[in-house]
Amino acid sequence: MKLSFKDIQFIIEAIENLIKVYESRLNNENLDEDELSNIGNDCMFLETLHVDLSNHLKQVLAQKSNTVQSDLINLSAQDLKQSVVQLPISQRLVLVDAITESIRQELSLSQK
Repeated sequence: MKLSFKDIQFIIEAIENLIKVYESRLNNENLDEDELSNIGNDCMFLETLHVDLSNHLKQVLAQKSNTVQSDLINLSAQDLKQSVVQLPISQRLVLVDAITESIRQELSLSQK
């Protein structure tokens, strides 16, 4: 089964909510030792799963970022302009901010 980015985000959020429910049960209910053990084990399993899925999501984002970067580098200036013009104004403003910040950082590094 192949999960999309949104699928993984949804699962991570569901796991976070379930962990909260389990932790609440552990703190607020009178449970016998077997129930405490089962809920504690389930909670630890969910926390491990949460970390694994979060790390996987970060890797997917990094790979997509690298792909986008290599695609942008291979575009001609005219193709790049056409791609940017098709974006909504809010996204173009974000790009302007990001480009401005990266230029500032590069200039400050070169002056050192």
